[in-house]
Amino acid sequence: MRVHIILQIIYLYGFASGPFSEKARFFEHKFDLIGSPFQIFDYIPTAQDFYRIRPSRLVKNLHEFIEKNFSDRRIVLFGSSFGGLIAAWYASIHPTKVAKLILIAPALQFTSEFIAETLETTLSQWKNNGDVLVEHYRFNGKIPLSFSFIEDLINNPPPKFSFQKFPISTLIFHGKDDAVVPVQWSIDFALDNHLVTLNLLTGDHQLLNQKQAMWNSIQSFLVS
Repeated sequence: MRVHIILQIIYLYGFASGPFSEKARFFEHKFDLIGSPFQIFDYIPTAQDFYRIRPSRLVKNLHEFIEKNFSDRRIVLFGSSFGGLIAAWYASIHPTKVAKLILIAPALQFTSEFIAETLETTLSQWKNNGDVLVEHYRFNGKIPLSFSFIEDLINNPPPKFSFQKFPISTLIFHGKDDAVVPVQWSIDFALDNHLVTLNLLTGDHQLLNQKQAMWNSIQSFLVS
């Protein structure tokens, strides 16, 4: 059966991913098949952009992108991992712009200590060196990330999502065996938010084995 979804979908990929990732291509194809507008927000187009990214600036960039291209309509933000954090962050600031939110393994309790540990360094080492090397899928190898990323997190921390009522209907997928972003973060967020639906799936951080299952749930979520 052909499902018609007329809301504008904007997809945000993960921290070390890109617009040509397997998930991005899969969902782009699926939305195209049903004739639904799907746009990937390419927020880190070059290695130099990655080097100097600031999380709070990405939220502002997303707002500028939406105002420029979709100011006349409400949208669905669809974010994976770090992209899920940016999507939720934007939605918490501009709730009237976002009709619904879809998140895959969102990094909702993202902190400077968390990213340093994930990148197998310490904050002091990172600061002393000025940058840290990150294995990046899009750029086929290790590229540097400036310590100013951490400074921005400290000066402009993300919202504490697990301690606030979220005003937007949200669908979350999270792998039970996620070794990158703790599944408990999604559980905490969904616990006291009646507008948040959490699907715990068998799989790891990427949930590549659950793409079709996620798509089935997304279609139901968007037409409900």
